[in-house]
Amino acid sequence: MVELAFLSHLLHLCVLLLPLGSLAFSFPDPLKLKGDFVYVHDPSLIQRHSDGKYFLFTSHNKAGIITADDLAGPWTEVGSILPNGSSIQDVPGGNDIWAPDVSFHNGQYYAYYAVSEPESQNSSIGLATSPDMEPGNWTDHGEVFRTYQGDPFNAIDPTLVIDEYGMPLLTWGTSNNDIYQYGLAPWDYQTVIGPPSHVAYNSTPIGNHATEGSFVWRHGDYFYLFVSNGECCKVSPTSRPPPGLEYKVFVGRSRSARGPFVDQNGVDMLQSGGTLVIASHDDVYAPGGEGVFTDSKSGKDIFVYHYLHAQGPAAYNGNNASLGLNAIDWSSGWPVLTSI
Repeated sequence: MVELAFLSHLLHLCVLLLPLGSLAFSFPDPLKLKGDFVYVHDPSLIQRHSDGKYFLFTSHNKAGIITADDLAGPWTEVGSILPNGSSIQDVPGGNDIWAPDVSFHNGQYYAYYAVSEPESQNSSIGLATSPDMEPGNWTDHGEVFRTYQGDPFNAIDPTLVIDEYGMPLLTWGTSNNDIYQYGLAPWDYQTVIGPPSHVAYNSTPIGNHATEGSFVWRHGDYFYLFVSNGECCKVSPTSRPPPGLEYKVFVGRSRSARGPFVDQNGVDMLQSGGTLVIASHDDVYAPGGEGVFTDSKSGKDIFVYHYLHAQGPAAYNGNNASLGLNAIDWSSGWPVLTSI
């Protein structure tokens, strides 16, 4: 296992240090979208059960809601989950809502979200619910749990999965020791059960090794833990990290939603394991903030992410973060992105 972990470190170093075009990686372009540009960061995409309408949720704009009748758009900004801000008001910056994760359970839609004092561990994860996801129809239930400066973890980027026993499980975390999980009570999906469990850590000693933006998806006999790794947000047309140190997505899998998650080489994600899913290519720069949903119209699993443009007048401009969509080919037992 030590040798495998060492090889995994080498792979991460290769990905970080070499331009991705010089490695044997090839990624399909995202689906070409119709209509006007809409800002998307840390996207969560789901279809409404009653009519198949697409609802897309984004960081900022009080957890913005964007809808479409077709996956390719046009996409329309229609409002926010919490237009008056979160009821969690004892966290500085509490009205800037990050990374809403929306899923359907028990006849309603659950949105887990984060509020945080930037560059700190003073953070909280909250919960809102809705019968139909429409603006104005969300109820804020407040805090699920929080972290404080000096804690060994950070309460941001929540994502919910139902484990192999039918129990709700919340995965979360960022650069402060990376990714953790909490079990939740099945009677309210809000009460935390037991201590947190550590499931992913990247110790690659180059650049910003932060691992965040986790997402757990069940396919076949496995649960797949996707994570975003690298520099996410300190990017501008005049300032970028060295090539290869920007955001990219890795994955590991386990037969349990609680891990251990290992990559294609068998390396635990707690030991810097992870198989590359997508990285910068062509017009796509720093892809991450990922999720997956099953499109009822096509029957395909769709990989959802944000990215910055690397070409044209919007290149490397964080204000132009865009929605990326690709299909997933699972035939190898691992997620391989394809065109839609």
